[in-house]
Amino acid sequence: MGTTGFVTPGAHPGLVNPDRAIAQISVRQGGVVRRDQARSSGLTDDQIDTRVKDGRWTRVGKFGYRTIEMTDPMDRVRAAIAALPSAVVSHESAANLLRVPRIPKGAATVLVHSRTTHDFPGVDVHRCHDLADAHLTEVGGLPTTTIARTVVDLAAVLSRGHLAVVTDEVLAAKMATVQELQSVLDDVARRGKPGVSKLRAVLETRGPGPESGTAFERLGARVLLDGGLPMPEFEFPKPWDVEQRFDLAYPLHRLAVEWDSRRWHTQVGAFARDRERDRKAVLHGWRVLRFAWEDLTERPDHVVETVRHALEETAPPT
Repeated sequence: MGTTGFVTPGAHPGLVNPDRAIAQISVRQGGVVRRDQARSSGLTDDQIDTRVKDGRWTRVGKFGYRTIEMTDPMDRVRAAIAALPSAVVSHESAANLLRVPRIPKGAATVLVHSRTTHDFPGVDVHRCHDLADAHLTEVGGLPTTTIARTVVDLAAVLSRGHLAVVTDEVLAAKMATVQELQSVLDDVARRGKPGVSKLRAVLETRGPGPESGTAFERLGARVLLDGGLPMPEFEFPKPWDVEQRFDLAYPLHRLAVEWDSRRWHTQVGAFARDRERDRKAVLHGWRVLRFAWEDLTERPDHVVETVRHALEETAPPT
């Protein structure tokens, strides 16, 4: 006589194999199942306790059980999310999910409310009381801190140099703006909160200039503004080809400034193309000034005076 499949002793005949149902849940949750899920799958409290006693399951936290060994860091994160109340993916793990550059893979990190005291094996459990709904998104079915909130949280665990590099990458990739980062920082800032002063200092040096620009472009903007020059227009479309843009411009003066990054302007071809664009600008009545990184870092006063003189020479008629 044929059978319809193994039925766990004590389970109601005809029900789907509870262990099989729990295994399917566990795979989705990084190898962990909650007690309420085990009950819903057909196990009694005694059967759950028996699996713990005989070593088939391992208790993790207050509400969960590891039923399958899964060693990938993101599996551990999924397990923590399933087992810990209101846990969300945060810090390095959130950065990895959101593809934030310059964050190494391998960490397993979540965030829970500060009123809880939960720990989870193999996972760094951070606590806070300032996680707003606006700071959350969903990635791959997992509740995850937004990019802006993730950068704010990372400020507590990264060095200032590493944080500055990550912030620059996020801004350059247009993953977030200075205003978005500042807004979340203002939401959570309080005396003594780790990382607040560190990130505030980083953002203060990235205020003026194009939000999506490089550190080089923002430094150039700050040099000009700190030198007392008027606010330019950043990423200004060239009137004769709106698909191309100047790094910054003073349109009434028909004066543009370009920052020659060593990374992009050492090749002969790139150099020739830049000069061809400059000649085209001259034909349309524009003047283009080019400066290198060394100009900004070693001769900032020279940069300011050169632009000031050019503005005076090209002042529009009154």
